[in-house]
Amino acid sequence: MKKTRLDRQQDWMLALLRPLVHVWMRLDAKRKVHRDPSVDFKRKEPFVMLANHTFLFDVVHVPLRFRNVPFIIASQTLFARQPSKFFVTQMAHVIPKSKGRSDMQTIKMIINAVKKGYPILIFPEGNTTFYGETELIEESTMKLIKKLGLDVITCNVRGGYLSKPRWATGKRKNRRIELYYRLEITKEQLTEMSIDAIKTTINQALYHNDYEYQREKMIPHPGKQLAEGLEDAVYVCPHCKAINSIVTHGNLIHCQNCHKEGYVDDCGFIQGFVFDNLIEWNQYQRGFIDQLRSTEIVSSGKLFYLNFDDDSQIEVGMIQIIYRDHHLHISGAIDEVIPIDLVKNTIITLRRDLEFLYDGRHFVIKMDRYVAAFLRILQDKY
Repeated sequence: MKKTRLDRQQDWMLALLRPLVHVWMRLDAKRKVHRDPSVDFKRKEPFVMLANHTFLFDVVHVPLRFRNVPFIIASQTLFARQPSKFFVTQMAHVIPKSKGRSDMQTIKMIINAVKKGYPILIFPEGNTTFYGETELIEESTMKLIKKLGLDVITCNVRGGYLSKPRWATGKRKNRRIELYYRLEITKEQLTEMSIDAIKTTINQALYHNDYEYQREKMIPHPGKQLAEGLEDAVYVCPHCKAINSIVTHGNLIHCQNCHKEGYVDDCGFIQGFVFDNLIEWNQYQRGFIDQLRSTEIVSSGKLFYLNFDDDSQIEVGMIQIIYRDHHLHISGAIDEVIPIDLVKNTIITLRRDLEFLYDGRHFVIKMDRYVAAFLRILQDKY
């Protein structure tokens, strides 16, 4: 299959901008690359690359060394917002994927890209980790790999989460990442493997716990606001079991109910609380879903509707959103009461954008606080 005019335009733009992107990524984080001899950065034939998703810019760091720039599978939300819309439609090789819609169009676009000679890059978790550990990988990704029948290269990204935590509003210094590339499954091996065998292999290759990594490395990431934003990730105090009582300021963490205090140190560990990391804290708070759904939670935010028919985003306005008695009460720019059992496909994008489908509309609420609590109320998968 021949490349389109847009393909050639994007190839030209990516080649032109590559030196600048290298400089930009060196400013973003110090990068150390570990390449297994089985991986050739100059290879021309298509392949599938899978990577764990640890922070926002690993989507740029991971494919940067490859001469043949891959098509990246990314959320269709990026196609409806500026400036990302211009970047993903005019400059980069990106294929949209939307939760809640048929995969057939996405798969067709992937197959067409492969036929034109391009590799494919997938971050199978779908979202960057909130808590520092590789998250759920959908089985549909394994079926797609099997269908494509290409070499599978993995990239395990380490150090990215604590260099730039997804929930954090404050900056860290001395950001560092390590990228481990390996040809995990050859196309010949793929033909003999079952979906379960592929899933086991990929899960082992991509799994990463950034806190375990940091216990070995102890890389300092100093900052003056290391704790700020933490209340968007945790919603249960492990000392008094109060819901949404955690507040932060600077590097400090405080429970408004029992007045327990602690802080986030330069290496990203939590001091003064039961858990020194968010992986264990999150595992603990998952046991409080009934208590969470029995409480009242209030946040302000800005509401948008996304229209994927023409890839547009409509700003609705400022709202207040209250969860109470299994309903979302929205007031301000719109006034609406939404039963949570009718809400579908709830996810968080970027730092704290809550997205869900209801009554034929795709809601995006840029939350001011408590986004993880709202997410868990609306679903308990992520």
